[in-house]
Amino acid sequence: VFMSKKLKSIIFKNLQATSYKLQANRGFSILETVVSLGIITIGIIGVLGLFTQTIRSGEISFNQEIAINLAQEGIEVIRNQRDSNWIIPNIDWNDGINGTEYKVNFKNDNTWEIIEATGFQKLYLRSEKIYTHETGNNTQTIFERKIEIKNNTDMLEITSTVQWTERGNTQSIIMKDNLYNWQ
Repeated sequence: VFMSKKLKSIIFKNLQATSYKLQANRGFSILETVVSLGIITIGIIGVLGLFTQTIRSGEISFNQEIAINLAQEGIEVIRNQRDSNWIIPNIDWNDGINGTEYKVNFKNDNTWEIIEATGFQKLYLRSEKIYTHETGNNTQTIFERKIEIKNNTDMLEITSTVQWTERGNTQSIIMKDNLYNWQ
């Protein structure tokens, strides 16, 4: 390829070689290494703390869900008794549920019994994952339940309370409902 001398001088004038001298890299100082490790350690501790808190919150939510279901179950059993009383002739609508405090028990023959009881009653877990007040071969749980009924003329005020102790603190779920003699 033919290039004029003038063009070659312009091109090569702008392409002058620059020499760089390589310097010896001294590496990181001990202080820089310690600071870096400290920052990484703080980050890891933060992530582990978040992980632990997430697990703890999951356990609390799980126990709250069980307690809510157990409290609702107490109300539903009382409601079922009231509804059953309407079907049977010559029985008052509130027969068997006109006291003040009860425990409801799922028996081994798969029926419910409503028993007058005072205070909180310990709950046990059967092998079929059903909660009961029967001890037998059942596993004791952290939950206790109390069902209170205030009997007014044509209304039952039901309060179903489930409590448990978790990490040294007593937790409780309280559900209330009113059942009426509407027939």
